[in-house]
Amino acid sequence: MVLGAAALIPAQAADEIPADDTEVIQVTGIRSSQAKAMDLKRTSAGVVDAISAEDIGKFPDTNLAESLQRITGVSIDRVNGEGSKVTVRGFGPDFNLVLFNGRTMPTSGTASESTRSFDFANIASESVSEVAVSKTGRADLPSGGIGATIDIRTARPFDNDGMVATVTGKVHHDTSVDDSVDGSGDDYTPEVSGIFSNTFMDDTIGIGVSASYKKRDSTITKAGIDGWRQFNTEDSAFATWLENKTASGELVDDNQNPHGNYFYARNMGFSSTDVERERYNAQVVFQYAPMDNLVITTDYTYSKLEDESYVDSFGLWFQGYNSVDTAHVDENGTFDVVTEFGGDYSGTMSMEASENENKSLGLNIDWQVNDDLALSFDAHDSSAESNGALSNGTNRTFFIKGGFNFDTKTYDASSTEIPTLDAVFTNPVPGTDVNLLPEHYNSLFAGMVAAKNETDLTQYQFDGSYFIDIPGIVDTIEFGMAYTDMETRAWGSYDQQSAGWYDPANLGIWEEDMELVLLGKDFLGDFSGGGKDIRIPYYYTYNQKTSMAKAEDLFGVQYVAAPWQDDHKVQEETTSAYIQLSVETELMEMPLNVLLGGRYEKTDVTASSLQTVAEELQWISGQEWFTQKSEEQTYTRETSDYSEFLPNLDINLEIVDDLIARVSLSKTITRPTLGQMKATNSLTNQPKPGSRTGFSGNPGLEPFSSDNIDLSLEYYYDEASYVSAGWFNKDVENFLQTTISEVQYDGLRDPYVGPRAELARSQLAADGVPATDENVFQWLIDNGYGEQVGDNTVIRQSDDDPVVTWLVNRPNNVEDLRTHGWEIAWQHWFWDTGFGFQANATFVSGDTEYDVETTTEQFALPGLSDSANFSVFYDKDGLQARAAYNWRDDFLSGTGQAEAGGPAPQFTESYGQLDVSVSYEVNDQLSIFFEGLNVLEEEQRIHGRYKEQMLSATQGSARYAIGASYKF
Repeated sequence: MVLGAAALIPAQAADEIPADDTEVIQVTGIRSSQAKAMDLKRTSAGVVDAISAEDIGKFPDTNLAESLQRITGVSIDRVNGEGSKVTVRGFGPDFNLVLFNGRTMPTSGTASESTRSFDFANIASESVSEVAVSKTGRADLPSGGIGATIDIRTARPFDNDGMVATVTGKVHHDTSVDDSVDGSGDDYTPEVSGIFSNTFMDDTIGIGVSASYKKRDSTITKAGIDGWRQFNTEDSAFATWLENKTASGELVDDNQNPHGNYFYARNMGFSSTDVERERYNAQVVFQYAPMDNLVITTDYTYSKLEDESYVDSFGLWFQGYNSVDTAHVDENGTFDVVTEFGGDYSGTMSMEASENENKSLGLNIDWQVNDDLALSFDAHDSSAESNGALSNGTNRTFFIKGGFNFDTKTYDASSTEIPTLDAVFTNPVPGTDVNLLPEHYNSLFAGMVAAKNETDLTQYQFDGSYFIDIPGIVDTIEFGMAYTDMETRAWGSYDQQSAGWYDPANLGIWEEDMELVLLGKDFLGDFSGGGKDIRIPYYYTYNQKTSMAKAEDLFGVQYVAAPWQDDHKVQEETTSAYIQLSVETELMEMPLNVLLGGRYEKTDVTASSLQTVAEELQWISGQEWFTQKSEEQTYTRETSDYSEFLPNLDINLEIVDDLIARVSLSKTITRPTLGQMKATNSLTNQPKPGSRTGFSGNPGLEPFSSDNIDLSLEYYYDEASYVSAGWFNKDVENFLQTTISEVQYDGLRDPYVGPRAELARSQLAADGVPATDENVFQWLIDNGYGEQVGDNTVIRQSDDDPVVTWLVNRPNNVEDLRTHGWEIAWQHWFWDTGFGFQANATFVSGDTEYDVETTTEQFALPGLSDSANFSVFYDKDGLQARAAYNWRDDFLSGTGQAEAGGPAPQFTESYGQLDVSVSYEVNDQLSIFFEGLNVLEEEQRIHGRYKEQMLSATQGSARYAIGASYKF
């Protein structure tokens, strides 16, 4: 605590030291950065790791998440190859609290439900001076991080005497743009940043300004399956079909699944996504020291992230076992080879754009009252807002064209990483070749998704430190209290408007609009089943904006955002107080530091939601469904509250010089995600058979709580060199399990299995026609069962149809979990040679494991995996070089597949990435540098229950940058 109090003394105190002409040399670079981080680790209470800037405006990596993955126990999630969010000791992004200069910050995003997880892609690393990762709980830290509390610290003017200024420019090249379908991405994109700070009036006033801009163009190339539908022999209709098909020899069934489960791919497709991202960051800091013992700091931070993407995809839909011609089932129950009759293919174009904006205004007052008492007050008002940025008021608009000219179609997942697709085409347009041609394309509909998120957070914190000095009992008492008011609100709407609904009368109207795309040997060529193995090596693309404008004229519709249908608000008010005692003493002549504290928190929750009632199901084409909702809307409101006491005990014992043993005991909590706490029920807008799902929020959820034990041994044997080993254990209560219930709602009936549909299937069978969904739908239309809804003829539900059974997800606090593991680290510099290395590994396991053989709802912790890092570096005579390899083992990345129709896992396969960087200081002012990320172009793959159940396979690409930095 003496260190904590000294930190409050302003920079002008240095004036009391007599000046001389001695040259002050500031040591910078890799070694200096690692030495500072090691010193913080060594002197901290509990288990803390850190990364420090190598120089003003120079962080070890251009992305904060990429830097954090070098820390023992930290793994990252990547979006488009770029570090986005972090997992610590197996606990994912929502379990880690991210602070900005000690403050809790709001988050928002239009791509998903409101979340607490922080996206590191929003913050440029150039303005960051240090990131500290606290893996153990402390009473003076805000609650929320069971995995870790991560504090991002930016530079302050009083950190340096006088003027400091630097400007950095980079040119980026993302090799993935070479894979762009339309060549829209720029080969080279800019990044520029600058930092300026100065002190005036005998260092009593300081002003700091930093700003940055970055543009990145890239392309995501992938193959994907939206889900593996689940069937079971307890279903009599499926069991009968299975028996008959096997007896006929058309099905070879090698299933050894003990539960009688079978899994069937819903679709299969390829996509190319062109992404343009622009990031703006700015911060202004003003510091004033009216007295030697008082520092007042005000700051304003701004960031904006603009994302635009254009998705071009082509895929084949598979209808299910009723459409099977021939098939094979492997020992896991996976239909790994399937040939179906008929069906459709689709070419979906999607435009997506969002703008994420973050603002924060803060005030901090540090007052060293006297030699023994230090007080601090901090307040900030911060907001995060995300909006759709497309011109039609949405954040995503998609348009579907496709066709039905299949005789049969086949997928084969038996032996390749990407299943192979094949098809036998028919000829729906007289006078054309039997093949996939532009005139075979028809149009279906356009979908408009609009979303908006706002989070406002106001926080007041008061902290104090009193040096009481009772030898052997207590040296310092820390105390404080805080009030945090966070309100998050999320709006959403979805609408779909006709583009003809595949009306045969419209066939051929798009012939002049289609453009051939050839899939060459490099398209997903790093995967077996990709590249030269692709059996339908082409498709047709089109200009989405032009096609939508044409369709609006042809069909008399407008593709614009619908009025808000969802409006969810969650408010949390948290009051807290803490006290913490520290003592420095000796145990058997060994230096001993003890920190004992406790934090009390009380949280009041108010959740309200706009409730929209579903009225009926409409079957609008062979493969497409729509949930018609009422125009009447009502608000629901629920409240809850909870309180927690969070103790901590940290003991550091220096057994011999530089050998430190640590014991840390603490209790930490993480609050549920905001999306899980909304007070409403919602049903899917596209209720395809097998995908009739819903969600029910739970505002009464309690936080996860964890009792933690940490033991570690650290040996600091040289400057910037150390070795450490640690063991940790977490006993977590109140884990959420999403309970899936079969729910029926009055008034919602299912025309898919009603008497009209069954009549259609029997008549088709009598005529020797396969009872595919398209054939059943068309039979109903042809025989007068269709009804006009707007300009479309659809199959509406009737009173004779059975009530729909929905699978509704609702989160509940029901599970407990124990995780434990080892962390090992070694950092070493070879004397004065300039060479060094850093190696660490984390081994983590839990007492629950996902059982892939059962399809019932179960609990397991996503993100739990081993990881390792190895870096080698050189830093001498102005030349710095680094090569860093990061590896993460297979892990359960989540549960739920879009088209699985039930609980289903997603497993991310092991991944390793090599990054390199080289810089050279030309002189004291100018340095030049080169960076390479994922230089080995490692690809990523995600699968379902078994490896043959591919969900996505994404092509890897390297990113390079060259640049220069100038210090004034």
